[in-house]
Amino acid sequence: MFSADPHPSLYLLADHLETALATGEDMLAEKVDLSDSDASGLRDMERLAQRNADLAAFLSRARLLELSLIARLLQARKWAEAAKREEARLKPVIQLFVGGTASLVDAANDLGDTTNQSFETGDTMTSYLRTRAILGPEDAGLGNRAQIAVTDDFLVAGRVRLGTLLDLVAAFLDTLDLVGDLRIAQAPPVEAATLSPH
Repeated sequence: MFSADPHPSLYLLADHLETALATGEDMLAEKVDLSDSDASGLRDMERLAQRNADLAAFLSRARLLELSLIARLLQARKWAEAAKREEARLKPVIQLFVGGTASLVDAANDLGDTTNQSFETGDTMTSYLRTRAILGPEDAGLGNRAQIAVTDDFLVAGRVRLGTLLDLVAAFLDTLDLVGDLRIAQAPPVEAATLSPH
């Protein structure tokens, strides 16, 4: 059984997991409308410029959320390893989480060094959409798509399905709540004396 006061690393772990889950849900809400129905009054060049601007904004948001998700999951891995040494009952679920997110460690290194990606594809929009499974390998481009959206099949860092990662994070959080009786909202209050600058 857990001690009366859970190890502080569990609170940090749960915080990173909850933020990763929220970030993943934000990713699933990302979409861009590429239809021409709302821009009927615009000339062709204006319509094309607007479509490109909307697509660039979508890609920027998707990349930002993806990097934020990866950063949170890597921090969660770090705190999970620390918790594994302190809380023996969590070892199996921690090993499952660490194994499920192992490919993100290599991906983080690749994301930091974009030399190969820039050389091979020029880091183009279609390359990003294809490596994230938004475009299929047989798709030459956007074609006549009315909308592009992030789905459960989105490949985080081009390696792991977003839906699978979110299921793993949710299961880990549920285990922390059930086994560890850990509630972030009910974290022990910080003593006022410890916050005093004196």
